[in-house]
Amino acid sequence: MIIPFMLTVTWLSATESDYSFQQENYRLEIAFVLTALISLGWLMSMVVGMVFDLFPITHDSQAFNHTHSNQYLVINFIGQALIMGGVFSNNLSTMFEMVTIGLVLLCWGLISIAWPSWKLHLDSKENQRNCGNIALLPALMIPVSALVILGCWIFRQETGLLEFGFSFNVVVMMGTISLTLILAHFNRRLSWNLVKFTDFRPVVAVYLVLALVHCFSVLLYERGQVTENIVNFSQSLPFLWAFISTRPIKMLQNTIGKNRKPHSPLIGQGQMYFLIVAIMSIIPDFDEGKFINISYVTLIFSNVMLSIWGSGIYLHKDHLHQSIHSRSNLYIMLIFNFIGVLSLFMIGFRINILGDNSDLVYFVMRNFALTSMMVYMVVILFKDLVLSFDTWHRIPMHHERYVS
Repeated sequence: MIIPFMLTVTWLSATESDYSFQQENYRLEIAFVLTALISLGWLMSMVVGMVFDLFPITHDSQAFNHTHSNQYLVINFIGQALIMGGVFSNNLSTMFEMVTIGLVLLCWGLISIAWPSWKLHLDSKENQRNCGNIALLPALMIPVSALVILGCWIFRQETGLLEFGFSFNVVVMMGTISLTLILAHFNRRLSWNLVKFTDFRPVVAVYLVLALVHCFSVLLYERGQVTENIVNFSQSLPFLWAFISTRPIKMLQNTIGKNRKPHSPLIGQGQMYFLIVAIMSIIPDFDEGKFINISYVTLIFSNVMLSIWGSGIYLHKDHLHQSIHSRSNLYIMLIFNFIGVLSLFMIGFRINILGDNSDLVYFVMRNFALTSMMVYMVVILFKDLVLSFDTWHRIPMHHERYVS
């Protein structure tokens, strides 16, 4: 689904429809739609894929099965296709209607995983297994978040709701998922104990509170009740907390130098981007460009994408039972990702390389970065699953470390 998504962005960049990037109108609506396509579409599919892969094994439960996963995939695919079809329609009213239907389907797909997650929670209570709380994350937070995003789109005529939904999507839902995956990788999978086990939930809870404060500050700002400085600082706080609470100094001690330990560089770099986005949020006169809020886009493209893709690749290698000491560091993916992030910085700092054609440079850089990362991911999977003679094991290595 990344390929048609990139075609959609290309179409918006090249055409002169009422809502293309070349127009001043409907920029917020288009930013909302594209972000929803990423967060509720192809990125969320990878998150849900990891849930369906791990939960039946780590929790010894049949709550998740192929019927649930197939249902989710079909609904999610159709929802994304409808949204992109609406964008290609070149008709404003048609686009709004098809986006609404598509978002409903994306939310329906996420709601469909609520029941097996809740069933897993009930099973854990009945059998006295310590896994219920983790199961509640996809059961409650993700579907509820999707409904909030959908509600903000449906009632977008109300002042500030579209901005609230946009910030909620990026900062609350995707930021929390990213923070959770980072903690899960270094704490649970690698047992580095960056955060005490008893502090795991408080760390995420504090982030959630700060993220919600930011969302409501955005709503109040659009209604003229708070200043822009309050919004910027409230946006920076959850990212700064996520960076500090994950013990960056201790992590660096374990990732660089002679005492370097095996880990996922993608997830490690994703953790560092929390600080970069926090700084971007409070830079004075940082141009929001054509994306309404460059720091939101940077968080999605860097921190969120690296943590989700890094977790997916690491889990894939666990299924191959490949030693963590012999795994590729995937530095080339970090280079591709940096090129995309650099284009966002160039927009924010108003760097004009080719004058009026600078937007084309930014567009090419981002498309090159995303295409290269996607192709590299496909190459990894094709090489490991088709060309390799290694066995893909149903039970990933060290699966006991994933157990709650």
